[in-house]
Amino acid sequence: MRIAILAVTETGYKLAEKISAGIGGKIFAKGRDFERMKIFVEEIFTKFDALIFICATGIAVRMIAPYIVGKLEDPAVIVIDERGRNVISLLSGHVGGANDLTLKISAQINANPVITTATDVEEKFAADNFAARLGLFPEPKDAIKAINTAILRGEEIFLTAGNVRLNLTSKNLICGIGCRRGVSVEKISRAINDACKLINQPVERIKIFATIDIKRDEKELINFVSNLGREIKFFTVDELAEKILEYKLDESDFVKKNIGVGNVCEAAALCVAPAKFALPKTKFDEVTVALAWENIF
Repeated sequence: MRIAILAVTETGYKLAEKISAGIGGKIFAKGRDFERMKIFVEEIFTKFDALIFICATGIAVRMIAPYIVGKLEDPAVIVIDERGRNVISLLSGHVGGANDLTLKISAQINANPVITTATDVEEKFAADNFAARLGLFPEPKDAIKAINTAILRGEEIFLTAGNVRLNLTSKNLICGIGCRRGVSVEKISRAINDACKLINQPVERIKIFATIDIKRDEKELINFVSNLGREIKFFTVDELAEKILEYKLDESDFVKKNIGVGNVCEAAALCVAPAKFALPKTKFDEVTVALAWENIF
């Protein structure tokens, strides 16, 4: 999950640093210029998987209101007061993962988690939450509401639920990969397997690999992907640079100096398709991996 943390005050910025150090996340400090901040939120709203606002809830609501689409499309949005007393799951609690992230942050900074979705409050199973954790896309929204409401009423839910049908569509897992020249197939295999274990998914769930075009002659990488029966796509420096700018991806100065672009794995994954990161850029032995669920809406 790629996380943007927006701090309004100096006190908020210090809290942002603490949160970023614990769970990751890119900090953007925009001060009290609300119009400038609103324009910035428009730029990043669909580019990050989660937005954390350290400010008053009213400010956050006004910032995101023009860009909200729906519970299946919107990023997770969380609001935290600048003293770090309350962590509020504001938007996309289940499919977007805001509720789980709220609990994670609250535990890290010893704050009060504020979660208001009915199934969570009542400690009940939620169909959309179940789907999200398995990397499945639930639709239509009306079916999610009908099933979750029935669960809250204490009704039994069966695989065939009368006139209500909830489709759980398998999403493609995209693997962006960067590696040292001449890296062994053993290290590539170990990195991919370890990356998949971090998100509790089998390697077979990966549908496509992506990297920079200078890796076209990287035989061990090509052989690994071929043996899995998967496709690998290659992208130019310019194509990767465009995604880095668009999604405000972090770059490595060392990598940029050597190949002309400072982020291969995340940028390559996004070149394949718009996606939500299950595992942001993660370094292994001579291999860097990012895993992302392809958006299907």
